Amino acid sequence: MISSRQKLILKAIVDIFSETAEPVGSKVLMDLPYLNYSSATLRYDMATLEEMGFLEKTHTSSGRVPSEKGYRYYVDHLVTRDSDVVRVFPMIDEIFNRNSFTRETTIKEALKLLTELTNYTAVAVGPDVLQSKIKKVDFIPLGLTDAVVLIVTDRGHVQHQQIHIKDGMSINDLKEVIKTLDDLLQNRLLSDAIKILKEEYAASELNQFMDYQAQIIDSFIQAFSKFASDSFYLSGMTNVFEQPEFNNLDHIKRFIDMMDRREIIKLIGTEEGLTVRFGSDMQIKPLNQMTVVSIPYRINENESGTIALLGPTRMAYQKVIPLLEYIAANLAKLYKDEKE
Repeated sequence: MISSRQKLILKAIVDIFSETAEPVGSKVLMDLPYLNYSSATLRYDMATLEEMGFLEKTHTSSGRVPSEKGYRYYVDHLVTRDSDVVRVFPMIDEIFNRNSFTRETTIKEALKLLTELTNYTAVAVGPDVLQSKIKKVDFIPLGLTDAVVLIVTDRGHVQHQQIHIKDGMSINDLKEVIKTLDDLLQNRLLSDAIKILKEEYAASELNQFMDYQAQIIDSFIQAFSKFASDSFYLSGMTNVFEQPEFNNLDHIKRFIDMMDRREIIKLIGTEEGLTVRFGSDMQIKPLNQMTVVSIPYRINENESGTIALLGPTRMAYQKVIPLLEYIAANLAKLYKDEKE
């Protein structure tokens, strides 16, 4: 059981580490007016928190840093909203009150401001991507070696992607593939499509077309990415590369590819209320030292979008959360006003 004093110490370490990215020692904590305890007491509690799994000791310093468990406890029980954040609310209001802005421009400008205020990566996803279901997958032959794949949603939206049929695969073979994909994807959420293709396609009855699997999956991913692009907004993607945790070139390339393919849509989810996902929750290497904080903006009973920030696990949650909440409320109003 974590004591009240240990909660204060854990909160202080998370808050300080989010600003400095440096391990926190007892001497730093002693300077805080609300931690008026001896160095020995602070060191004892820090050691206890480490034993409980909330803190970790680094090899280069005697100080401690929060563990993922520590961050989770902080987010669930200790984080407070930074009252100074309200000072930037008028800047957000100015963007949403601009009558000359289209919806797309408003969202882009709001995300741009959000990235400037936090130095993280911001993403917004509209309701069309999150709630639409796949109604039908079909294709139109264009001669013997080419075809156009069609994807139709339950909201009447259609996306197409041209595909070249490689040697050894006939139009009839493609027809069989499309039928299997139609069975696999019909009535599934558009936001789940890419994951379904990657995880369930290989286990389907298309094993006889294994040689063409990569080409087929890639073509469909491109088509679903086009769907996503219509209601997908991204700002400050390169901000994460400025963080000290993000210095692996392979991870940078994978992160860029993940954003290009709109895979982040699935990660930010559609859950009710504030959601914080840490690296182990996402199980994706480029994000193993990152966190995704997302919050939905509800338009009506059946429609909602999501806004999210991606940053290092040590992000300033006390600042990020109220910013996201305020922009989400404005996004909901923006969509509602358009429908009236």
